[in-house]
Amino acid sequence: MKKLFLLFVPILVLALLSSCRPPELEGAFVDYNAGRYDNALKLAKEATEKYPTNAEAWYLLGEIYGKKEMYPEMKKAFDKALANNPTPDIQNKIKSATMYYFQQLFNRGVSNYNAYAKMEDTSSEEAKKQLEKSTQFFKLANIVKPDYKAVDLTALGYSILGQKDSALVYYKKLTTEWPDSADAFVKLGRFYVVQQQFKEAIPYLEKALEIDPNNSDAIQIIAEAYDFAGETDKAIETYKRAMKINPEEKAFPFNLGRLYFQKIADENIDEAAKAEYLKGCADAFGRVIELDPSMKEAYDYKSNCEIMAKNYEAALVTLKQATERFPDEGKFWYNLGVVYYNLKDNAKAKEAIDKAKELGLE
Repeated sequence: MKKLFLLFVPILVLALLSSCRPPELEGAFVDYNAGRYDNALKLAKEATEKYPTNAEAWYLLGEIYGKKEMYPEMKKAFDKALANNPTPDIQNKIKSATMYYFQQLFNRGVSNYNAYAKMEDTSSEEAKKQLEKSTQFFKLANIVKPDYKAVDLTALGYSILGQKDSALVYYKKLTTEWPDSADAFVKLGRFYVVQQQFKEAIPYLEKALEIDPNNSDAIQIIAEAYDFAGETDKAIETYKRAMKINPEEKAFPFNLGRLYFQKIADENIDEAAKAEYLKGCADAFGRVIELDPSMKEAYDYKSNCEIMAKNYEAALVTLKQATERFPDEGKFWYNLGVVYYNLKDNAKAKEAIDKAKELGLE
């Protein structure tokens, strides 16, 4: 029995030794728990170099980097830990630490952005510093944990700061990391439109509509992009489509009517097409007036289209509405006189023209 006991002891000691951490890693844990992060970092690095497949060593290195606010290094260390068959406990610790640091950084970004937005002069140097801090925090938050909102706010910050190249990097990042998001392509397309790079914007906005055919933001922006890129026919069809998706938005019929009006000025247009465009113009601005009766320009466009189409009865209705709502606008009285003249009512024509002259229109 005595011999059996002596044989058992070495086996037990061997088992205990095999379950122990390497000395470098144990020392790193001791220093980390005591708050001696510089020395803990040194020992943890030694542990990962000596034991490169030890998930716990990489996890601890990540935790130390987090304490030292070295977030890119922290992310790399955590990734190494996860790639080396970590225990469920280590996986959960990494998940918790990642979420903790992400929330800390994101919230700091929000705090700095709010401080910037509340400043009386957002163009001041102090405001700029707050926005720069905010952008950096959002950027770091996304490094810790990829997040759509963090990338979006990073891009926005760079855009406001006038750092267009950096903003473009992050707007493109939205589309590459979230390729199924119509919103990501809308934001990139809008960025190009703001930069007046309309042709560059169009493919991204078309992609947004491929993902979400009823995306109202994409419809609106791509219509503007087609418009300013000189693709008038595509712009007209897109504004028509936009009106069906959002029939209460007055900008869509206004821009549609404006494009029809531009078409009329084409010297090579035939009479049939001209008549079609004049009707489309009047109908579009009629819709604008329904949505917003106070929009003066809509009455002007609509009545001019009706006069050019020789639809004097319709023009008479439009101009009567216009003179009632804008009695001091001389051009409405003048055009009303023109309409009465064409309707053979010379007395009312003279009265309207005289009124226009009284208002200073010669």
